[in-house]
Parts: sequence; structure tokens; C-alpha cells
Amino acid sequence: MSAERVLALLPAYNPDPGDFDKSMRSLMTQTHEVDILVIDDGSNEPVAPLCPDVPCIQVLRLEKNVGIARALIAGVEYGLARDYDYLCRLDVGDISYPQRIARQLAHMRTNPQIDLVGAHSLVVDLQGRELFVHGISGGPKAVKDYLWRNSPFKHPTFFIRTTAVAQYGNYDTNFNDCEDYELMLRFARRGTVDCLTDVLIEYVDSPTGISTRRRTQQLCARLKAQLRHADPLAPGWYLGVSRTLGLMVTPYGWAKRASLARWRLATKRTTV
Repeated sequence: MSAERVLALLPAYNPDPGDFDKSMRSLMTQTHEVDILVIDDGSNEPVAPLCPDVPCIQVLRLEKNVGIARALIAGVEYGLARDYDYLCRLDVGDISYPQRIARQLAHMRTNPQIDLVGAHSLVVDLQGRELFVHGISGGPKAVKDYLWRNSPFKHPTFFIRTTAVAQYGNYDTNFNDCEDYELMLRFARRGTVDCLTDVLIEYVDSPTGISTRRRTQQLCARLKAQLRHADPLAPGWYLGVSRTLGLMVTPYGWAKRASLARWRLATKRTTV
């Protein structure tokens, strides 16, 4: 088997140097070789000086800040143009565990029908305190069913076959603030999406993240994605749309506490 090439996309906009270094190092210390593309989304100060001078790291600097969706599109196009076999994601501040690339690559090799695979994440707060484990078990059907409600795994766990991107399309700027969810939904509707039960990343639940700062816009984009990929024959689709509409009129604090309690309970059940 010829060596399969994996490119990790690490978008950054005015990143905290410490968080950036932590995420970068987690990709550099993988047990399987991976190239890293830092997508500098028009940061006020170029990100390149923060990057170690090693061959596996490349920096794609965008002339101006275009937002996460367009930055990811640029990164995906870079990977496609250079014939990478797989693309994976990570956000600044999050950590990929050493076996992450090796485990996801092995799953894709064993299951050639899988187009995109995620994994479970250990969710922590800004102080590094463990909150819960996030991710859906049960294989592609369980993932597809849960997708009508919300994301079945965190977007920094994405591991994507580039042939699937060529077939189903790149990120879509029509779904800003929800571009990862729409991509998952599109791939699951047209192809196959799976989730490993392994905990492969540490994900920081930041109170200043997009899900908090732009909650209304994100929920509107989620509803738009659900309507774009509607399946009137699937009962879960109606439940998912109803849930999104309900969240639009639910105060953020209530919804956050309910979500935290739900995932903590699920984590407790799987560890007992």
C-alpha cells in the first residue's frame, strides 16, 4: 500500500500564542506522520513566526480576515491541489491525542465506504477541568439519526476522505456559523459518516466561542441546513427542526445547563 498523506487544517485568527503552540505541538507529536497547514485568516500580526521551522508545517496567509468558512475552504482547496488523501481539523486551543491520526486513518482504511469520521472528545473548561465526554456511539446509522438534532461529534475531530470532498463539495459559506454541521449533514445524506468511540481530542468549551457569541445566527444557520437537507420521510427530521425552533426561544443559560446535564449523565453511564 502506498503511503497515504494526511493534512491537518489549523485555522487561526489573532491566536493566543500559548494556545496556538499547544495545539500545534499536539499535531507534531502524532504517532502517524501528518502535514500541518496553518491557515492565517488575516491576523493583525502574521502567525508564521509562531510556527516551528520544520518541513511538515506550511502557512497559508490570507490577505484579510474572511471568516472561518472561507478560511477552511482555502485550506481544503490547498489539500486537494496537492493530492492529499485525507484532511483533518483542529482548532486553536484544542489538543489532538498522540494516537488520533493513526486511529482515524486505520478506521478509514478498514471501512472504505466511510467518507467522514469523527471521534469522542473530552470537553474541558478554560481552567482545564473535565466536564464530560462528547460523542455518539452506534455507528453510521446512529450518527445520521442524531444529526437531525445536533452535531454527533465535535468538529475538531473531523477526518475526511478527499475523494468525498471532490464528490460532495467543500464547505459552504451560505452556512456561516454552522458550516461544520451543514458539511456533516450533507455527507451523511449523500454518503456515510461515522464516529469512533475513542476519546481522541481535548476540546475547550469556551464561553466566548461562536456557539455563545453568535447563538442566534448559528441556530438560524442550523435550521437553514436542516431545511436544505430535508427528509420528510424521516421522523427524526421533524424532531430536529422542532428542537432548533425551540432553542431559538429558550434562554441560553437554560439550554446550556440542560445540555451540560445531558452529556454528564451520558458520560457517567458509559464509565460505570
